[in-house]
Amino acid sequence: NLTEEGLVTLMNQFVKDVHDGHHTERGWPNTAYGTSKVGMTALAKVYAREAARLGKDDVLVNACCPGWCQTDMSSHSGPNTAAQGADTPVHLALLPPGSPSGEFWSDRLVVEW
Repeated sequence: NLTEEGLVTLMNQFVKDVHDGHHTERGWPNTAYGTSKVGMTALAKVYAREAARLGKDDVLVNACCPGWCQTDMSSHSGPNTAAQGADTPVHLALLPPGSPSGEFWSDRLVVEW
């Protein structure tokens, strides 16, 4: 089972491998952004598992993708408005206790990864 410490070690290894120019030969993708999003999703799973272990049934920890939105980051070229991108994060914030936790969501749906 992945731990926060183990995940930090992996992410630091990615940074080192990129710095040294060996990331692709070591199996890492050629995208820091994508790798950081995988790391954040994995961290959500770690935290959700820890909350469940501590009996914190009222704490939900999930990750989500807002989609490609019209923001400064996309040079305002995304098909979705910022409000549309906020829909899934707001949906997750309003989920009642007992709802899915430790999942990755997009368009208000759990996405397997």
